[in-house]
Amino acid sequence: MIFRSLHQFSAAALSTVVLVSALAACAPAPSDPAGASATPPTASPAPAPEVGEENPAPDMESALLEREEFFDAQQQPRDGSLLSAKTPEQQEFIAQQRAYLESQGATWAPETESLLLATTLDACETAILNNHRTDADIFATHVSSSPLFAQVAQGDEAAEQGLASIMVFGMSFVCPSDAEQWDAAYTEVYG
Repeated sequence: MIFRSLHQFSAAALSTVVLVSALAACAPAPSDPAGASATPPTASPAPAPEVGEENPAPDMESALLEREEFFDAQQQPRDGSLLSAKTPEQQEFIAQQRAYLESQGATWAPETESLLLATTLDACETAILNNHRTDADIFATHVSSSPLFAQVAQGDEAAEQGLASIMVFGMSFVCPSDAEQWDAAYTEVYG
């Protein structure tokens, strides 16, 4: 996946991110992990067509084209450098998440912002490549195969759940038409 480069994270930054993830694990479910009164931008989720004779699975070429268009619209570097909020949706997500985490005593760092954007953009990418169909299995596979989750959570289930919560919350801003399915999958995986 494009945003999964970890070389830019120092040991100190990763420690901060683990703290951030652990704090987020204490937050409400991803539909409102920041307890924010502001509602993220919403889009009517397009119902996912069933794959079958009438609706064959789209070809990978279309999914890859959609992914490229998505990444172009996100305006993020693809060279492994730190990510920072560029679009209004990303800025609102980061502002709400930063306010919440700082209210919990965490220290914000550019590496934290980059990590939260990277995990959210990776999830949006996975949604695109799975034709916007997500269930608990796809969600769990995404989390368990993510180098970001592996390095940040380091086997700590609370940190993994906290980062997953923030990821799904971020999707409600960055790729809102996929957020509802990912929220349902989050609830099924983590209870």
